[in-house]
Amino acid sequence: MTKKHILDVATEEFAIFGYSVLSMNKLADKLKINKATIYYHFKDKRNLYDEVISSIIELNEEEKKEILNSSLEAKEKFKRYIKLYTKTISNNPSIIPLTLREMANFDLGIENNIPNSIEKELVLMKQIISQLNLKEKYKDMDFYELKAMIIGTISSYYSMQKTPLKLNNIKDFDKNDTKILNYVEEFITNILLDALCEN
Repeated sequence: MTKKHILDVATEEFAIFGYSVLSMNKLADKLKINKATIYYHFKDKRNLYDEVISSIIELNEEEKKEILNSSLEAKEKFKRYIKLYTKTISNNPSIIPLTLREMANFDLGIENNIPNSIEKELVLMKQIISQLNLKEKYKDMDFYELKAMIIGTISSYYSMQKTPLKLNNIKDFDKNDTKILNYVEEFITNILLDALCEN
């Protein structure tokens, strides 16, 4: 049983049950191993959860840095950043419940080195946005709030696409169709660029 496999399954299980509800016994049963094997790789439940959250924050970190350091025009960098985020969510849907739980502080909360990872991510986003020709009133914006708005909007639309509910007034999207994510990424990009940037 590899550490990565435990981490992958734990990510899915924490996304479903949250930190407080998921027991290590339940996780061990899901993995079909004994708890000692989990504790061989992770000091305790808290350590495992912190690694799950850290691994999510650090997804595609190198690609984000490549966007920042590319010679692309500033608006194109921003578009690529949003596109990368929607791709990351599409490939890792467990991000949505984990991120939203932590942002709303419904669970135990993050600690240790994780705020540093979040800060690094915010600094990277700020560097991309700061290259835009920002309107004066947005030059000192709170980047945490902007990041929360981007995450919240993309996550909400993605969740609507993936819902098993049959809602009469909502188009029945093909569950494998990326059309809505493409729409959301374009919508968010255009709305934000129009709002933030001088013409």
